[in-house]
Amino acid sequence: MPVVVYLALVWVVGVQSGPNNQYVDMGYEFGEDSMTWPTRKPFARQQLAKGYTVPGEYWYESYRFCMAEHTGTHLDAPSHFAEGKWSVDQIPITHLMGPGVVVDIQSKVENNPIAELTSDDLMAWMDEHGPLPDGVILFVRTGWGNRYGNKTAYFGTDTNDTSKLIFPGINPGAAQLLIGYEAATGRRVFGVGVDTPSLDYGPSTLFTSHVELFTANIYGLENVANLEKLPITGFHVTVMPMKIRGGSGAPVRILATLPDHSATSQAIAHASLLYFMAASFSLLCGYL
Repeated sequence: MPVVVYLALVWVVGVQSGPNNQYVDMGYEFGEDSMTWPTRKPFARQQLAKGYTVPGEYWYESYRFCMAEHTGTHLDAPSHFAEGKWSVDQIPITHLMGPGVVVDIQSKVENNPIAELTSDDLMAWMDEHGPLPDGVILFVRTGWGNRYGNKTAYFGTDTNDTSKLIFPGINPGAAQLLIGYEAATGRRVFGVGVDTPSLDYGPSTLFTSHVELFTANIYGLENVANLEKLPITGFHVTVMPMKIRGGSGAPVRILATLPDHSATSQAIAHASLLYFMAASFSLLCGYL
């Protein structure tokens, strides 16, 4: 193969494998206003040092903080509701990365604040978008995230009485479909996330969806941010929890990576033109 053609081919492959990605931060900042389950103490921080050690020398700043595992944007480990299942530190790192999808139930929630994702919703989604990919991390977009930061609006009550909670969630039937998905298709579900305080809807007292999912070692992600910035499919998720030994949960940073398809297509077109020019040049040299 002529060198010029070979170099053009290498350039084409290199361009296709290096798209310009976009990123979405799917977590809220942690602070005194972080949303915390009503029966738990809120985030608290104590200043230990802040200032110059000696005037004119170096700056030193340090704090101590305290919060429940399940505060703000956090991961629920399977051990949270399933005895003997993975704690935070036991979740395989391969399960903390994978393709992401969004199932949108905002229209249901607009008419019913305690609406749930159902198995019918999942089946309808798959009819439209195809099967769930292997190793999927699935997010339920309810639109409830726009209430985050307002405790009364977010939990549906201005008290700490958990019997009065109002927010949407995941129906146990949908959880059962997800845990049976691997047996039915060979494709695994790694995690499920919501833009609400809990996988189960507000009125739940038995947290059945938690129990169903966690018994199958499928972890949960709660108080997820910026789901409105994600496409329905075609993005990659990286989940980065604090690695707490034996933890039933942990604060987490979640990153969504979105390929820039427009930039990639343009680069491929330019590469294809270069290849055509190189190939034409090679043929012309063969005639001379």
